[in-house]
Amino acid sequence: MTDAWRTPSPSGRDLGRLATSVSLRQVRKAVSYRRLLLDAHLASVSGVMTGTVIDLGGKRQRRRGEFQPPEDEPSRWIVVNIDPGTEPDLLCDVTAVPVPGDSADCVLCTEVLEHLPDPKACVQEAIRLLRPGGTFIASVPFMYPVHPDPHDFQRFTPDGLHLLLKPFSSVEIRAMGGIPGTVGSLIELGGRQASRAHLHGRWLRRGLFELGRLLAYLDLRRGNAARDAQATTLTTGYFAVAVK
Repeated sequence: MTDAWRTPSPSGRDLGRLATSVSLRQVRKAVSYRRLLLDAHLASVSGVMTGTVIDLGGKRQRRRGEFQPPEDEPSRWIVVNIDPGTEPDLLCDVTAVPVPGDSADCVLCTEVLEHLPDPKACVQEAIRLLRPGGTFIASVPFMYPVHPDPHDFQRFTPDGLHLLLKPFSSVEIRAMGGIPGTVGSLIELGGRQASRAHLHGRWLRRGLFELGRLLAYLDLRRGNAARDAQATTLTTGYFAVAVK
């Protein structure tokens, strides 16, 4: 799995460059700190998104973040979603994709597993879809508010992810952000809730936003964009790369 993490990103926005070159202005403009990290993690492994790629729970419309799938590289990119508003290629459940087994070189499943009542069934479907040696890429939140889409069932720890991904031949899990960035994200998100009932809610929200983004920037500058999953117990979430 080491090679996957070292694959250069076509856009150059890999994790190393994010940590050394990101500006506070860029962090402030991001949809969220977590989305900024997810974009960077995806870019860092975009080199394995070749051949036939199946994006479980992906979106062609209403997408968030700035990561652009390298669709000029794969011979086929298939987006799977149950929401017709996202304009998927296949309108179906991610646990029952009408594609022959052993036909995908890469399967993505980002920010999806927490919304499924049976995430194990989704992982089993990904294994069925992947060719031997194919790559499964997933991300899940950890310290993050409840966000139904349409439901939000669970959070995963590193141990839980390793258990879920046990059928794969190799698995690497990275924590997405360290303590400063995670606390900053919670401050920002908490400010959105508190400002609704506060007399000076607009200014409260703005102040907490600026504090949260400053902590996120400091987190990046300290090199916490990607850490071993066991290196911190407080993180925004986890990014996993597994090989069948």
